[in-house]
Amino acid sequence: MKIYEKDIGTWKVEFFYSPFFEMICSLHVLTRPEHHLTRLEWAKEAKERLGEGLHDSLVNIGVHFQEWCTVMDFCKVSESVNDLNLLAALDFIAGMDMETFIRVLLGDRVERERVKSWLRTGRAEEPSDLTKEQSKIFSDPEGFRRKLISLLKEYYYLLFERELRFLEPLLIRILKKQGALLESKGVLEYVKTIHNRIEIAPDAFYFHKYTKFTVPFESIEKINFTVSSFIDPHLLIGLEAPKELQLTVRASMEEAADVVPKDLFKTMKALGDETRLKILKTLYTRRSSTQSLARDIGVTEACISKHLKILHEAGVLYKEREGNYIYYLLDRMTLDRIPMDLYQYMDG
Repeated sequence: MKIYEKDIGTWKVEFFYSPFFEMICSLHVLTRPEHHLTRLEWAKEAKERLGEGLHDSLVNIGVHFQEWCTVMDFCKVSESVNDLNLLAALDFIAGMDMETFIRVLLGDRVERERVKSWLRTGRAEEPSDLTKEQSKIFSDPEGFRRKLISLLKEYYYLLFERELRFLEPLLIRILKKQGALLESKGVLEYVKTIHNRIEIAPDAFYFHKYTKFTVPFESIEKINFTVSSFIDPHLLIGLEAPKELQLTVRASMEEAADVVPKDLFKTMKALGDETRLKILKTLYTRRSSTQSLARDIGVTEACISKHLKILHEAGVLYKEREGNYIYYLLDRMTLDRIPMDLYQYMDG
């Protein structure tokens, strides 16, 4: 639903509200509630209302699909997904062509030609880096889609329909006020108010996440703004072709809880040791076994095993078995997330 639309200079600026986007943001919170300190109490109550079976099924989808972030991308496929009638949006996704459906969920993990080949012949190999849950898209794409839509509808009827009755008028009012604020401040000054990790350079936007994203002004033709009461404290950005920038306004509903996310604390604690940092440096360029690490670092195997257990439990390392040996590898994704998770904690 478009709330505001205007041409400002060389840019087309649009504010829109999407109940589908808001629902998927809420599922993102359910997957990792400890990183949304203003929604901790909501997540706890939601889990109780959903029941263990539905809650765990929804979290499992989130774990395998970037905490529901890839599902958010359906909003970019068609305005039909952002229909005020959320059930109509789900029916649109249920009926879209399968190639688009798979491409949205898997994103850059799979090439378009490979998807086309598989849909045409049923024999193309799926990418080797897919998880078991992601691979189900290839083994039974229609079955997976039916399951996903069914879970989303069950979640909507059981919990989110009631949430939406309260949230929808509030979020629409917020977006209307944001449009008026943009009019008074101008685009650049307004964008700075959205998040404290947005920096405006003379010729570009800088977005500070796990790394710095630079978006030159000249590369943009359209800026889309949406709103969510669940995305805080994230800096959520979308860089879409052709030349579209998408930003999300945060609408906080609760005071942030005064707690440290357990996984962030566990990770930071795991890194706070000299021997463990040496292990990480050794594994930065190659996998290694307990025995090799003990030789390289100059400590006993028992000592290395103790430190490896701590790093593995913190998610910094993962293991591969090869014959009688277990090799340890660096989980670069977890390391990449550390600055982003730390920023988000401080934002909260």
